[in-house]
Amino acid sequence: MRKGYITVYLSLVTGILLSLLLTVIEGVRMHTIRTQTECVMDMAMDSALAEYHREMLEQYELFFIDMSYGGTSPAFSNTEEHIRNYMNMNFRPYELFDIPVGKDLTGLSADGVDLQQAAIASDEKGAVLKKQAITYMKDKWGLGFLEQAAVNAGLIQTGGFLGTDVELRRNETEKQVKEAILNKEEQEAEDWEGKNVELPSDVVNEARGEGILKLAVENSASLSRESIPKAALYTGRSNKMEGTGLPSGVEPPSGVSDTCLFLKYVMDKCGYYNQIKNGSSFSYQVEYILQGKGNDLDNLRGMANQILLVREAANVAYLFSDGQKKSEARGAALLITGVLGMPELEEPVTQLILFAWGYAESVKDLRMLFDGEKVPIIKDSGSWNTPFSQLLTFRGHLSEYPRGQKGLGYGDYLQAFLFLESQEKVTERLMDVMEADIRQTKGNSCFRIDGCMDAMTAEASVSSGYGYQYSIKRAYGYD
Repeated sequence: MRKGYITVYLSLVTGILLSLLLTVIEGVRMHTIRTQTECVMDMAMDSALAEYHREMLEQYELFFIDMSYGGTSPAFSNTEEHIRNYMNMNFRPYELFDIPVGKDLTGLSADGVDLQQAAIASDEKGAVLKKQAITYMKDKWGLGFLEQAAVNAGLIQTGGFLGTDVELRRNETEKQVKEAILNKEEQEAEDWEGKNVELPSDVVNEARGEGILKLAVENSASLSRESIPKAALYTGRSNKMEGTGLPSGVEPPSGVSDTCLFLKYVMDKCGYYNQIKNGSSFSYQVEYILQGKGNDLDNLRGMANQILLVREAANVAYLFSDGQKKSEARGAALLITGVLGMPELEEPVTQLILFAWGYAESVKDLRMLFDGEKVPIIKDSGSWNTPFSQLLTFRGHLSEYPRGQKGLGYGDYLQAFLFLESQEKVTERLMDVMEADIRQTKGNSCFRIDGCMDAMTAEASVSSGYGYQYSIKRAYGYD
């Protein structure tokens, strides 16, 4: 009888212990599934970010996932599938590697991945790309970087040279003088001595008609005439991809410091006249960012004319304030009006001579800038390079100037104009430059900047062979 009681007792206890053991095993299984899912999701997200675009890093020091993966069509689904495949490779490594393995006690597989948020480089008019570029510049230069672009732009603005319409004033004065001379000619006889008088401004106007690049560049035939495929680039496309913008909690770039750091980045990574980038699609990239024309020559010409207007305004303002130079111009005006017999034109003719003199000096300034020299924003008698005696023959003396002057160089002017330009336009045209350059490299002929991702939030659906379903969400990016 005692043995029978013991057997029944052990049977009851064994049943209870077995239930407890199976419950503990199942609890361990569930905890293992959760832990394994978290670890595998983290590894998959890291692996996805490790597939950054090599050319974006090598040429522009930026980390982005190319969602086309070297193909022709970037898509969020491509990255979702990459993450899902990485998860399944880590859930079942024995399918890829010859490793001994016992029974799979979790039986996990990733059924699908959904990108709920994705920061695309071009989102918010390029704010995502701009943010990463500024972060790179802060790491490289630190917060103490000199805000030189703002300083140079301030020098141009405070002088009032951007708002001064020298050409309008010159045209109005020239019209006044020409009409007066024409009326005089109609009243005088055919042997009037003033009939064939040529004003200094006429000689300079002939030079204006030659085009600024022929004057500013010693060998203008050597300039690049490369065309820019604008229609195929970011700003020319209508079917742009869009993401969800900057990740939550990330502030968009703002303020003078951020702007100056970004513009320094543009100047460092893009080519321009005399600083052409190796392997670039076109030569004058910063000029394109500022001018937006369809070929190198037009962009350089537009930039030269823009600088010329500033230099001409500054030089004319100096001439009108310098008593000695005004006296030289007035002496020539007295001779001319004396021959014309029109003393009443002394003042407007003096002004025309000063306008012509200012233009001649401005062309020499451009020659200096394109030769790699610097030019002071505001001239004085010591930095003035065109004597009055060379006014009529200034084209033959453009290369005669002192070297090593202080002031702004060509790159400084570019950076100043970048600061004054719409920053959205600067960022978007920079993305054109990036696309054009990267498409020059092997395997990237269809590269698109709006197919590049910086950060993402992904949710994965996971199932177990033991009947469990899980979902997990992770947010990762290039921080």
